[in-house]
Amino acid sequence: MRSLACEGFPELWFEVPLAGEPWLDLHVATWHDSLRAGASFNPASCGGLPKVFEWFVSQDSRARQLILSWDVSPGALDQPAVHMLRKSRDTQLVCDFLRVAGRQDAAQAYRAFEERLPKEWFACYSGVFPQRTVPFLRVECIPNGKLQKLYANDQSLLAEHLAQVGLAELGETLLARCQILAASPFKLEFQFDVTPEGAAGSTFSASVRFEAPVKGLTQGTFNPQGEAGELMRQLEEWGLADDRWRQLAGTTFSKRLKGAGESCLLWCYPAFVKLKWRDGVPVDAKTYLVASVTE
Repeated sequence: MRSLACEGFPELWFEVPLAGEPWLDLHVATWHDSLRAGASFNPASCGGLPKVFEWFVSQDSRARQLILSWDVSPGALDQPAVHMLRKSRDTQLVCDFLRVAGRQDAAQAYRAFEERLPKEWFACYSGVFPQRTVPFLRVECIPNGKLQKLYANDQSLLAEHLAQVGLAELGETLLARCQILAASPFKLEFQFDVTPEGAAGSTFSASVRFEAPVKGLTQGTFNPQGEAGELMRQLEEWGLADDRWRQLAGTTFSKRLKGAGESCLLWCYPAFVKLKWRDGVPVDAKTYLVASVTE
């Protein structure tokens, strides 16, 4: 109930570790087109952030989703992080979002960070963590398909671009493992925790996205016997995953529900796998299950 900002059902992202102690974080994404123009918002049902939602609904289609990210650890549910996914390159849109989220300093840091980005990267996702001090700004970037192929064959180019955005420590595994991700058939994304000066902080993540299933969400690109399974077995060899990843194929489902003359499709699938480093040292790997209801 803390994240049901509108009558439409949101998109849910379940963040799950692939090794170690089991836990779960929850990200609730509200689509821009699911909100009515001029709608008012109850703080209790929008993460205590009505002004952010009021701003979001007033924007045009460049603003794609507003996301409340909940750490469900004991004692950590008081205030969510808030992020925005956008459709187009618009620096001012992101800066306005960060300001209305209460972080003018994050807007300044974001602008400086964006100036560092290779022109082939698209910063699709930005957000702030109210309970964090430094760094508190997170930005996710997607290199275009041509550049991803270049990264798969040229480690020096990848190192050059990571240095360009300010990532100081690459360690012994980061470049080689990112190359393996880049060589996969899945879309590559990079995630940074950005310092107040607008440079990449010590924590860096690289992820690949499995395409949404098709034909009623009964089939998708996460195939444990195919290239996705090959990638997950590689993570297991690196010690970043145990055999729980083999359960991911069973999370893909779709079911049409009918009632009162109407129907909707309930669905879920594994959408991402993400690797994280801190100061160049591997930290963990996670998967993200995405679920929602559509017509």
